Amino acid sequence: MAGHLRKNMPSSATFLINDVITSVLERFVAEFSSYGPIKIVATAKEAASGAKTVISIVPSAKNVRQVFLDDTSGIIQAPKDVDRLLLECSTIDLKTTREVHKKIAEAGVGSYVDTPVSVCFPKE
Repeated sequence: MAGHLRKNMPSSATFLINDVITSVLERFVAEFSSYGPIKIVATAKEAASGAKTVISIVPSAKNVRQVFLDDTSGIIQAPKDVDRLLLECSTIDLKTTREVHKKIAEAGVGSYVDTPVSVCFPKE
C-alpha cells in the first residue's frame, strides 16, 4: 500500500513513513525514493506532526492504541489540527475504534476515520 501511495503522490511531496522494523523502512526507501522524497520518522507523533493525511495499518487493536494513544509517541501527542485526516486501515474491534475516535476527537489532533482494509481472493 505504501509503495502505491508514494508512486501516485506528487513527486514534490515528502512521504513520511514509520515502522518498528528498520530493515523494512530501508528497503522501502531504496525501492521507492525515485518517485519523490521519503523521510523515515521515529514515531507516529512525528509522522502526524508533519502531515495533513495519516494512514495507519497495524496487526492488532493493541497496536492501534499504541499508534494513536501512546502518551509519548502516539498521534494524540501531535499538535492540534482539525483539518488533519487520520485513516486507520487495520481490521479491529468496534470498541477500540470508538475509544480511539473519542480520544482523538477530544484532543483535536485530527479527524479519525475507521477505514479497514479487506482482502478478497477470486474464486478459482
